[in-house]
Amino acid sequence: MGQKVKETMQIGATPDVVWNVITDLSTYPEWASGVRITEVLEANDDGSPHRARFTVDAKVSEINYVIEYQYVDYDITWHLLEGDLISQLNGEYRLYETEDGGTEVIYGLEVDVDLPLPAFMKKRAAKAILEQGLNGLKDQAEAQA
Repeated sequence: MGQKVKETMQIGATPDVVWNVITDLSTYPEWASGVRITEVLEANDDGSPHRARFTVDAKVSEINYVIEYQYVDYDITWHLLEGDLISQLNGEYRLYETEDGGTEVIYGLEVDVDLPLPAFMKKRAAKAILEQGLNGLKDQAEAQA
Protein backbone atom coordinates (compact mmCIF):
# COMPACT_ATOMS: atom_id res chain seq x y z
CA MET A 1 0.00 0.00 0.00
CA GLY A 2 1.23 3.48 -0.88
CA GLN A 3 2.12 6.35 1.36
CA LYS A 4 -0.53 9.09 1.39
CA VAL A 5 0.43 12.71 1.93
CA LYS A 6 -1.50 15.95 1.46
CA GLU A 7 -0.71 19.61 1.90
CA THR A 8 -2.32 22.99 1.23
CA MET A 9 -0.56 26.14 0.03
CA GLN A 10 -1.58 29.69 -0.88
CA ILE A 11 -0.19 30.94 -4.19
CA GLY A 12 -0.20 34.58 -5.29
CA ALA A 13 -1.45 33.83 -8.81
CA THR A 14 -4.87 33.17 -10.31
CA PRO A 15 -6.18 29.61 -10.70
CA ASP A 16 -5.77 29.99 -14.48
CA VAL A 17 -2.06 30.77 -14.12
CA VAL A 18 -1.55 27.88 -11.66
CA TRP A 19 -3.51 25.50 -13.92
CA ASN A 20 -1.36 26.53 -16.90
CA VAL A 21 1.85 25.90 -14.96
CA ILE A 22 0.63 22.46 -13.85
CA THR A 23 -0.41 21.43 -17.36
CA ASP A 24 2.71 22.76 -19.13
CA LEU A 25 4.76 19.61 -18.61
CA SER A 26 7.62 20.87 -20.80
CA THR A 27 8.63 23.30 -18.03
CA TYR A 28 8.71 20.72 -15.20
CA PRO A 29 12.48 20.14 -15.45
CA GLU A 30 12.91 23.88 -14.72
CA TRP A 31 10.87 23.97 -11.51
CA ALA A 32 9.89 20.46 -10.33
CA SER A 33 12.77 19.08 -8.31
CA GLY A 34 14.08 15.79 -9.65
CA VAL A 35 12.12 15.81 -12.91
CA ARG A 36 14.62 15.36 -15.73
CA ILE A 37 12.45 14.62 -18.79
CA THR A 38 8.75 14.94 -19.63
CA GLU A 39 6.97 13.79 -22.76
CA VAL A 40 3.29 14.24 -23.55
CA LEU A 41 2.20 10.97 -25.17
CA GLU A 42 -1.41 12.02 -25.77
CA ALA A 43 -3.09 15.40 -25.39
CA ASN A 44 -6.71 16.40 -24.91
CA ASP A 45 -8.49 18.63 -27.44
CA ASP A 46 -7.61 21.72 -25.37
CA GLY A 47 -3.90 20.82 -25.41
CA SER A 48 -3.74 19.64 -21.79
CA PRO A 49 -1.85 16.38 -21.27
CA HIS A 50 -3.88 13.17 -21.13
CA ARG A 51 -1.02 10.66 -20.94
CA ALA A 52 2.58 11.60 -20.19
CA ARG A 53 5.94 9.95 -19.56
CA PHE A 54 8.30 11.24 -16.88
CA THR A 55 11.93 10.49 -16.07
CA VAL A 56 12.77 11.41 -12.49
CA ASP A 57 16.06 11.37 -10.59
CA ALA A 58 15.05 9.63 -7.38
CA LYS A 59 18.57 9.85 -5.90
CA VAL A 60 18.87 6.06 -5.52
CA SER A 61 17.83 5.40 -9.10
CA GLU A 62 16.34 7.00 -12.18
CA ILE A 63 12.63 6.20 -12.42
CA ASN A 64 10.54 6.23 -15.59
CA TYR A 65 6.77 6.17 -15.46
CA VAL A 66 3.64 6.97 -17.46
CA ILE A 67 0.61 8.62 -15.89
CA GLU A 68 -2.87 9.46 -17.10
CA TYR A 69 -4.55 12.76 -16.21
CA GLN A 70 -8.19 13.65 -15.68
CA TYR A 71 -9.62 17.16 -15.35
CA VAL A 72 -12.82 18.50 -13.82
CA ASP A 73 -12.88 22.30 -13.68
CA TYR A 74 -9.81 23.22 -11.58
CA ASP A 75 -9.30 19.69 -10.23
CA ILE A 76 -6.47 17.74 -11.82
CA THR A 77 -6.00 14.07 -10.91
CA TRP A 78 -3.66 11.40 -12.20
CA HIS A 79 -2.83 7.74 -11.79
CA LEU A 80 0.02 5.46 -12.77
CA LEU A 81 -0.27 3.41 -15.96
CA GLU A 82 3.23 1.90 -15.92
CA GLY A 83 6.54 2.51 -14.23
CA ASP A 84 10.02 1.31 -13.29
CA LEU A 85 10.51 0.75 -9.57
CA ILE A 86 7.16 2.38 -8.83
CA SER A 87 3.97 0.44 -8.21
CA GLN A 88 1.58 3.24 -7.26
CA LEU A 89 1.35 6.93 -8.10
CA ASN A 90 -1.99 8.65 -7.63
CA GLY A 91 -2.21 12.38 -7.22
CA GLU A 92 -4.40 15.41 -7.24
CA TYR A 93 -4.23 19.17 -7.45
CA ARG A 94 -7.36 20.98 -6.31
CA LEU A 95 -7.37 24.70 -7.08
CA TYR A 96 -9.63 27.22 -5.35
CA GLU A 97 -9.71 30.95 -6.01
CA THR A 98 -9.16 33.00 -2.86
CA GLU A 99 -10.85 36.31 -2.04
CA ASP A 100 -7.70 38.23 -3.00
CA GLY A 101 -7.59 36.62 -6.47
CA GLY A 102 -4.88 34.13 -5.56
CA THR A 103 -5.17 30.37 -5.41
CA GLU A 104 -5.41 27.85 -2.62
CA VAL A 105 -3.82 24.62 -3.84
CA ILE A 106 -4.48 21.27 -2.21
CA TYR A 107 -1.92 18.73 -3.41
CA GLY A 108 -2.38 15.09 -2.52
CA LEU A 109 -0.14 12.19 -3.41
CA GLU A 110 -0.18 8.44 -2.87
CA VAL A 111 3.02 6.73 -3.92
CA ASP A 112 4.71 3.37 -3.47
CA VAL A 113 8.07 2.28 -4.81
CA ASP A 114 9.36 -1.23 -5.43
CA LEU A 115 12.40 -0.80 -3.22
CA PRO A 116 13.10 -2.53 0.09
CA LEU A 117 12.60 0.52 2.28
CA PRO A 118 10.85 0.81 5.64
CA ALA A 119 7.44 2.50 5.56
CA PHE A 120 8.68 5.56 7.47
CA MET A 121 11.35 6.20 4.80
CA LYS A 122 8.77 5.86 2.02
CA LYS A 123 6.50 8.31 3.87
CA ARG A 124 9.37 10.75 4.32
CA ALA A 125 10.22 10.52 0.60
CA ALA A 126 6.57 11.08 -0.37
CA LYS A 127 6.37 14.14 1.91
CA ALA A 128 9.59 15.56 0.40
CA ILE A 129 8.23 15.08 -3.15
CA LEU A 130 5.02 16.86 -2.13
CA GLU A 131 6.75 19.80 -0.43
CA GLN A 132 9.29 20.30 -3.23
CA GLY A 133 6.54 20.09 -5.84
CA LEU A 134 4.36 22.69 -4.08
CA ASN A 135 7.27 25.07 -3.51
CA GLY A 136 8.35 24.80 -7.15
CA LEU A 137 4.77 25.30 -8.35
CA LYS A 138 4.39 28.38 -6.13
CA ASP A 139 7.62 29.94 -7.38
CA GLN A 140 6.83 29.23 -11.04
CA ALA A 141 3.21 30.46 -10.86
CA GLU A 142 4.05 33.62 -8.94
CA ALA A 143 6.82 34.43 -11.44
CA GLN A 144 4.19 34.28 -14.20
CA ALA A 145 1.50 36.23 -12.30
